[in-house]
Amino acid sequence: MKQHFYPGLLIFFFLCSSPVSAQKPAKQPDAGPGAVSRQTIEAHLSFLASDALEGREAGRNGGRVAAEYIKAVLSEYGVKPFYDTYFQRFEAYSPAREKGIDFQVHPDSIARYRQLPVYRRLNLQNVVGCIEGEQKDGYVVIGAHYDHVGVDDLLVGDRIYNGADDNAASVAALLQIAELFAASGKKPVKSIVFAFWDGEEINYLGSEYFVENFGDPSRIKAYINLDMISREGLMPVLYPQFEIPEASAENTAAGNQFHLAFTGELEDLSRKTVAAIADHHLDIAPKPVVMEHGSRGSDYLAFSLRRVPVLWFFTGLHPDYHTPGDETGTVRLEKLTDITKAVYLTLQQSANEK
Repeated sequence: MKQHFYPGLLIFFFLCSSPVSAQKPAKQPDAGPGAVSRQTIEAHLSFLASDALEGREAGRNGGRVAAEYIKAVLSEYGVKPFYDTYFQRFEAYSPAREKGIDFQVHPDSIARYRQLPVYRRLNLQNVVGCIEGEQKDGYVVIGAHYDHVGVDDLLVGDRIYNGADDNAASVAALLQIAELFAASGKKPVKSIVFAFWDGEEINYLGSEYFVENFGDPSRIKAYINLDMISREGLMPVLYPQFEIPEASAENTAAGNQFHLAFTGELEDLSRKTVAAIADHHLDIAPKPVVMEHGSRGSDYLAFSLRRVPVLWFFTGLHPDYHTPGDETGTVRLEKLTDITKAVYLTLQQSANEK
């Protein structure tokens, strides 16, 4: 018999028994990347990638539990909702599945599909928090998708696609970063939007809906994307538009490399990230990668298509990608912790540039 979990009850028991609840941040001066806690990151990761969440499939119970958990943690840390509530709820539509057409969130597509005799509908929700900046009309958005691909009931053996690297690790990192910015009590120059996307695994639905309904995308000065940041892998051949330079002598630490992909407008920010990693002696080796606007691959697409500058942290694909083998035991926690520190430094730089 398949077990079903009540989101509020499951989250309550986890928060009461985990180190997260014991670490509600007091207002304190910015402690820098040294305040990043491996223990806190591991606690978030362990819950989000647990079997209890059944692979966090978009629109399913496990995905809803993950959304409620993220909301609870943001509220605990004192990060305010970006909208009236933390949830940005939306619907996605497609024709009957035999048509092989992806779900869409654009109003024109929805109106067309709803005229069909039969169509599919998904109820989804982004979770979005914000720390208000001095500039009321300038934003830096940092995001990670929290959904994964769920359960395959036809599999014999492990049927749950836990999605630890893809993308529970990034969500754990982003929650830790949100905690530190909230705890500092300082207003950044630009407002920081902490976005947790739903429906990435289907068709980048959550990020597309957010940008489509944001208003004027030119107010978003940068989008920082976290997707698969805790393993080591290869830049996949399905992204041939990426220009990957040869690794330099100082960037050849085995297993510690990651791809720092950026559109041209953020070349200076990428250089500052590389310099900050060296200055803080982080045990990771960035490989800067220039990408063109409109490149597919993750949630940055919706921003890139509207010419919003993009920076993406990515450690590459690996054999456990989209398999039940992507579990917490395969995550390299030290690497994940150092990449979290690098993201923190990057966001601090980007959000405070005048």
